[in-house]
This record gives sequence, structure tokens and C-alpha cells, in this order.
Amino acid sequence: MTPAERGLRRRQRLFVIFTVALLLAYARQLAGAPTAGQDFRAFFAAATVAAHGGDPYDWAALSRTEEALYNAPAQVTPGDSRYYDFLPYPEGPWLALGLEPLTSLEWRVVYPIFAALMLLAIAIGAWLILACLGWPASRWRLAVAVAALSPIAFFNIFQGQVSALVFLGFAAAWYLAARGQPVAGGLALTLVWIKPNLGLALPVVIALLQPPAARRLLISFAAGSALAFAAAAVALPGSLIHWPNEILSHWRAVQGPQPDIASVHSLYYPALTGSVKTIALLLVLMAGCGYGLWALRRVRAPLARGLTALLLWFALLPYVHSFDAVLLLPVLAFLLAPDLRGWADPVAEIALWAFAIVPFAYFVGWHAGFFNGFTAIPVALLLLAWHRRVVMASQVATPKVRAA
Repeated sequence: MTPAERGLRRRQRLFVIFTVALLLAYARQLAGAPTAGQDFRAFFAAATVAAHGGDPYDWAALSRTEEALYNAPAQVTPGDSRYYDFLPYPEGPWLALGLEPLTSLEWRVVYPIFAALMLLAIAIGAWLILACLGWPASRWRLAVAVAALSPIAFFNIFQGQVSALVFLGFAAAWYLAARGQPVAGGLALTLVWIKPNLGLALPVVIALLQPPAARRLLISFAAGSALAFAAAAVALPGSLIHWPNEILSHWRAVQGPQPDIASVHSLYYPALTGSVKTIALLLVLMAGCGYGLWALRRVRAPLARGLTALLLWFALLPYVHSFDAVLLLPVLAFLLAPDLRGWADPVAEIALWAFAIVPFAYFVGWHAGFFNGFTAIPVALLLLAWHRRVVMASQVATPKVRAA
């Protein structure tokens, strides 16, 4: 082993040790923070509204339910750190329906169960993706553990988010399509409807990743989606048509000071107002789409084309969070490569460390002027590494899928 290889191995071990040490910070945060499970509580309240025959997208009904569930029992008022401010429910109706059977329990009992299931979804999704990328079993077990212990996974658990389900649906669809089961893959992909802003491009990404399976997978996805929407319309009569308006209302409600935006728009969007803000958004989107068309024409290998589309979709979405970045695991894993030779690329390694450190800046409340979406930094670094290593490369080899 050369000195450079020994240094590389030491840095890899240091990264694993650092990730494991983060468990102490996670435990402290979960034990003491009054906002643990904040997003889950909105989902649970929406499920409670649905269980009582109401519309989970009705802000008035949802607000009353959240007040009754989280503030009234403890008699907390605005200004108290334990006070639960109103959160709307923009996710797909299937999440509320899935939680309905558990609404007879106290939310503090359901939240750990929900969090454990989301962590399991991340671990299974990571395992499937690393298998698709050809990682050897000796490495992918450790890589799955590191992914499950990463800050991005923790943010999903702490917030009680469902990005893990979109990630699992994407990973399962890719894995099944690669193993000659595109129909099953298309059905698994219907999980993306839980967060359509994050997942709507994923059928196209899978089609690019697995061209021979694309037609059957997309047909299966369309059929599965039709069945899912029909079931939701029957289970929540009259509510499904309110969902698109809820998504738009939620978008309009956050047009002031921005929360944790993880895409490139975080670098400028919160600093602007009025028509200038809209014009800047459109210009950046147009420039990004132009770059995307150029990049996809240049990149020929199906694996590289699909992951290029995935990375650009995430980087150009106007409204994504740190916990949504779990979808970028296959991009990072591709850059590192199954034999980890990609770790020698300084930009890729810096991006990896940035994902492990930088998102905490927002989490602990840091600001740099208008800028607080600090996960945009590792996303931008990942985009730079991808441009240098993949888009500008003349040819990219596609790893074979390993048997599970």
C-alpha cells in the first residue's frame, strides 16, 4: 500500500468514527428538544381529522386538532418553547390514511414506531441502491450503517418526515427493474406520490437508468397511480380535490423568510422580494434546464444519465429540505465507486464531509445574513464533483447489478 493509499484509508476510517460519534449528539437532541417529531405531529393530526370523517387539508379543522392534541393537554401558550405552532398537511392523503389506525394511541407512543420505520426504510433503500451500483457486500454493509447514522437520516427521524418512503420507493423500483421485474418496480414507485414535489421526476430517472425496462415500468406506475388515487378518493370523499390547492397554499405560505432550502435557490432566493424574486427563480431554472439538456446529450451511459437527471432535479427544485437529500445517496455512492477509489477526488471527499457537518448549522439556528439553508453547500459541491467527474468525462462505465 502506497503512502497515498494509507492516507486515504485513514480518512475513510476517520469518517466512519466521526459518523458513529454523532450518535451522542443525536441522543442529546432527541432527549431535550421540544420540537422532536414536529412534522410527524402534523401528519398524526391530519390522520386524526380523517379518522373523524374530516378533511385533513382543511386548515381550520387541522389547526383545532393540533391545538387539542399538543397544546391543550399541557396548557402551553405561544411563547413557551413547548408550544406547537400550526403546521399544514401538504403530503399525499395515503399517509394520513396509513396512520389512521394508530390515532387511538397517544402521539408520543406512535412517534417512536414511525421513526423506527422511517429509519428502516432508509437502511433498506440504501442497501438496494448500493446493490444496484455493484458495491461488494463487505463494503455495502458498512455503507448502509453509515447512511443510517448520517445527519440527513437523523433529520428525517427528528422531524418525523416521510422522505424516507420516497427514497425507498425509488430504490425498490430501480432494484426490481434492474432484476427484470419492471411491473413490480412501477408499483413500488407509486410511493413517490406521498411527496410529489420530490418524487415526480423519479419515474423518468428510473427510465433513464433502465432503458430496457422503461416502457413496462412506466405503464405499471401509471396503473398503480390510478388505483392509488381511486382508493384515496373512496376513503376520503371530497378531500382529494383539495390536495393540489393545499400544496399551492403551503408554497405561498413560505414566501417570506425561507426555511431550510437545500437546493441552489437557497444561495439567492431568500434575499429577494416581489417580482425580482420570481424573475430570478425563472432565470435560474431556465439556466439549469439548459445545462441539463447539454449534460444529458454529453453523457451516454444509462447509469450516468439517470443519476445526472436525479441530481439536477434535486438541485433545481425551489423547495427541498436537508432531510430530502437522502435521495442523493446514489449520486454520492456512484462518485465514491464500489472500490472507494473516488474518495481520492478532493471535491467528492469535501462534499461527503460537508453532508456530515454543514447541515447542522441550520439545525442549531445559525444564519449568515439571509442564508440559512446550509445543506445547499454540500449539494453545490456534489454538483461540481459530478460535473468534473461524470459530465466532462468522455465515457462512464456502468457497474453490473449484483445479486442480492
